Amino acid sequence: MNRVKRLWSEDDGVLSFEWTLLLTLLTIGIVGGLAGARDAIIDELGDVAEAAQGIDQSYSLSALTVTMVINGETVTFSSAASVFQESAADAVFVDCDRTVAPTGQPASDDSPS
Repeated sequence: MNRVKRLWSEDDGVLSFEWTLLLTLLTIGIVGGLAGARDAIIDELGDVAEAAQGIDQSYSLSALTVTMVINGETVTFSSAASVFQESAADAVFVDCDRTVAPTGQPASDDSPS
């Protein structure tokens, strides 16, 4: 009977069980949070890449003529027109396909929010 009483009042190991449970829940939460952060970062970097591809560097400058009088003499400076047109092939951006998700993760949508 004395042995049963000692077993009933035994409290060694209670804290270690609580710490193990707490650490397990914390680890599961961290892993889930990191997976969500990873997906958000990948989507944002894809949006940044798409925006960088959308920068159009085309320009056009009309001809310029400047006439000045220097020391009583008329001097004319002129430049020809200049044009640069970026080709449409340079502006192609293909986003990664994120519709097929790894096992256990939902597929994400890359459409802008």
